[in-house]
Amino acid sequence: MGRLTLVWDGKWLMWTTAPTHEVARREVSNLDMVPEVLRALRHQVGSGAEVIHAEWAKPATAVPSTVLPDDLAVDDFTPLHQLQHGPVAAHSCLHVQRLDVVDDAPWVAVEGDVVWAKAVADIFPQAKHIPLVRALVHDAVQWHRLTPSEAWTFRVDVRQSGAVMVATEGESLRWIHHLKSGSTAEDALYAMVNAAHRSGADVQQSRVRWSGEETMVEGWSRFLDVVSSGEHVSDVAASNWQGVFQSLQSCA
Repeated sequence: MGRLTLVWDGKWLMWTTAPTHEVARREVSNLDMVPEVLRALRHQVGSGAEVIHAEWAKPATAVPSTVLPDDLAVDDFTPLHQLQHGPVAAHSCLHVQRLDVVDDAPWVAVEGDVVWAKAVADIFPQAKHIPLVRALVHDAVQWHRLTPSEAWTFRVDVRQSGAVMVATEGESLRWIHHLKSGSTAEDALYAMVNAAHRSGADVQQSRVRWSGEETMVEGWSRFLDVVSSGEHVSDVAASNWQGVFQSLQSCA
């Protein structure tokens, strides 16, 4: 059985298929085109393919299990999420999952596009939704298990169009964050350094593994131990998404 991995950023639909895992992408100028593109991919991979999907750079909120009722509903997360990010747009919805990869298994609420979610569910009902923050947290925990560190471990995907950022300490989640389009390398660095400082973590001992665009990590080594995720990074737009797809597939 084949595997199809999808990433939607609101403008571009990107995907990989096994066994090549080469990233392909298509610009979607009209949301009405999303089902059409997904149907074409279903024809390519087969209706029974394993499907993983994610949306990129969406606001996310981590919530400790201890502050939530036992009988959970999505509505329980809405005021907590809005407290950090403002009202959820009419065309958006919240997806809620428990992050059982980290200690205390907090819940995470991630915004998603309603049109995208419906199109995927209609055409690939077997699809598994993996929020990108979940995949990056999984990466950070696995890195710690392979090379333990007592300091903070950051895992980020960063681009001129925005960023998705998480931090762990050991196997505990400490921080999740996103940046909007137009942010700079300094903006991303400041976000990480400021988050660590606020929590009393030793920034100089912390480390970050990144994927995305290399120009967006310039200057980070002044404060952090900086490690590339290892994917091919180039000016070719599709190739620098390889690290995101590797993270999603590893988490799945």
